[in-house]
Amino acid sequence: MKQYTHAWLSFMAIKRLEKAEMTPSDRVYAKKLVRWFKDHNDDVVQGAWYPDAVVKDMANSHVLKIKPSSRGKERFRSLPSTYECRKYRAMSPVKNKSFSVDEHDNLPERCESIAHSIIDHLKMQCCENKGSPVSPTNNQIALSLFMLSHYVADAHVPFHCDARKLGRLHTCMEKKWDDIINYHYDFDTENKRFLIYEDGYPRTKEFGEGIKERYRAAYLKDIDDGLPKRKFVTSWGNKNGNVREFACAICQHSYLLSYCLLPIRCGHRRKTMKYLETSDDLSFDACSTAVLSDAIDSIARVWFRVWRHFLKWKSKRKGKSPRTKKKKSAKTVKERRTKKRKRRLKRGSKGREVLKK
Repeated sequence: MKQYTHAWLSFMAIKRLEKAEMTPSDRVYAKKLVRWFKDHNDDVVQGAWYPDAVVKDMANSHVLKIKPSSRGKERFRSLPSTYECRKYRAMSPVKNKSFSVDEHDNLPERCESIAHSIIDHLKMQCCENKGSPVSPTNNQIALSLFMLSHYVADAHVPFHCDARKLGRLHTCMEKKWDDIINYHYDFDTENKRFLIYEDGYPRTKEFGEGIKERYRAAYLKDIDDGLPKRKFVTSWGNKNGNVREFACAICQHSYLLSYCLLPIRCGHRRKTMKYLETSDDLSFDACSTAVLSDAIDSIARVWFRVWRHFLKWKSKRKGKSPRTKKKKSAKTVKERRTKKRKRRLKRGSKGREVLKK
């Protein structure tokens, strides 16, 4: 994905957390994350693009190349039932075939390691005094969150998880997504950030011939309409116990989706973007709706689980902190209860004397 697509997905993920229905306890965690995010939303465009612009580990850490293999021992993992890409799993011509994964690729492990580093940084910040030289800053933690969103989003790109040579189509697909976001949203190009509404989310272009009509016809409108109706679940999916296993499941479904777009019979080497846009197998708009809406949900889920993990740890730590009030000994408690009982008896005896008079 390109720069503005990654940033837009991050904003939409926070919007998803703010608007989704949750249990009262989860809503508390989500509110704190949303409030924290909005204090750092000017850095989203730069931060979410950092893995491509600075780290540049695209060869192995942004992909998980999968191919059909008779010797493959991997098994398909499950995703939450709310995911759009699940419905295309049954359509995929490789759904019942064994598969193997390139041993050099480590996208799921990258997601897991960054998620853990964010929790660790938050814990360090909580334990250190303000201004401590070893304490991570809020800006550093925000950058890690935006970087994490980048890797999670890349797991949803079908051609990032397909071992076939699809470089040209891959580039065209990601450019199409970035172009439509650029077309419909306002940017401050000088400062590299979205122009935002008062509620803290990217501002759509209100003027220009045909802009509103194109937006209504585009898959961005389908995503805007569809996500609020989708139930938000915090689970990683059946038998997935952590971020890495969840990211593996995403990559496997992206691989299946890639073969829906470009079936084995189609001769993928000769295909152009025009083929994807006019294909009878799976329309590009339907694929884009599934990929982008699922990516928003995944970023929101991973961020939420990371934040909730830290806040639960923080709450537990406060309960056991030596800086909190010391627990009163049994003797002290007994003395206080005795004094209270005596005061009540004294007040009762005075009341009786008044009544006698």
